[in-house]
Amino acid sequence: MPELPEVETVRRMLESHVIGRRIAHVRLSGKALRGEIARDLPARAQGRTIERVERHGKYLLVGLSGGVTLLSHLGMSGRWLYYEEPPARAGKHVHARVTFEDGSALWFDDPRRFGLLRAVDTARRFDDPALAILGPDPIADPPDGARLAALARGAKVAVKNFLLDQKRLAGVGNIYASEVLFRAKVDPRRRAGAVTATEWDAIAREVVAVLGEAIERMGTTFSMYRTLWNEPGSYGERLLVYDRAGEPCRVCGTPVRRIVQGQRSTFFCPYCQRRAAPARRSTAAATRAACPAPRRTKRADESVSASGRASRRAARRRRAPAARSVRAKSAAKRTKSAPQRRG
Repeated sequence: MPELPEVETVRRMLESHVIGRRIAHVRLSGKALRGEIARDLPARAQGRTIERVERHGKYLLVGLSGGVTLLSHLGMSGRWLYYEEPPARAGKHVHARVTFEDGSALWFDDPRRFGLLRAVDTARRFDDPALAILGPDPIADPPDGARLAALARGAKVAVKNFLLDQKRLAGVGNIYASEVLFRAKVDPRRRAGAVTATEWDAIAREVVAVLGEAIERMGTTFSMYRTLWNEPGSYGERLLVYDRAGEPCRVCGTPVRRIVQGQRSTFFCPYCQRRAAPARRSTAAATRAACPAPRRTKRADESVSASGRASRRAARRRRAPAARSVRAKSAAKRTKSAPQRRG
């Protein structure tokens, strides 16, 4: 799925090529994407001029004159393609064709149809249900460690899944979450609530750094993502752990591991990202540390020994009369049972 760097790449290309162009008409395929494309979208867009192209997280917002915005999400396989001279026939996966008055065109292609396209009122665009639930955008509003630590306080979810939660941080996806945690040297299986303040500082720095570097190289392409010119992104060759299971870590040489978290692949180095030692000791250990046993001196040992000897002597004296009585009774029985001599 295209993540923030891929969507930002498309946004920048759209901004440089379609702003100021007037829409002549829009044609739809009639097929649903993630949801139905409203039938009135062509009428709402026709005759309007593109004034701005924004992004929040993984969503594109194409602002039109007259207070209308086209809200778009690329889903799993969506892509916007720009043509100075469009092909005579559209492919079977093209679901929206925006034609400008100068003859150029912008097409939305989505083979798997998990994308989204709808028209919303510009003044209330961030009230749309898709955008209203999103957290801050890490490029427009870079996070710091303190903010992330506050969001994670008490969280039991793994830190990798925490970074993927779009309600907390909009735009970070599976590829870049693995890369961020590797560079921050944090085990992806750690509970988010147990990550230290220093580690959150490192994660915050790497979120901004990794996303920025990926944007510079137009994102990462593994299968379907393409830029506005149908070109792949080139950040894939810079990946340190993602999709490198079994290959040596680029830092220490340890084989990179792959695990599954939340039905998604996670890649990490078991050595560079080894888990921190447990911060808590057992209850018994904590009690012994808080209440240490008293020190035993030689005099104390001698006193304990003497007291023990005296106790044993007293016990023997208490048992002595009973033992003498038992011996006397036994002797009497033996005398009575002995045979009598006749004179």
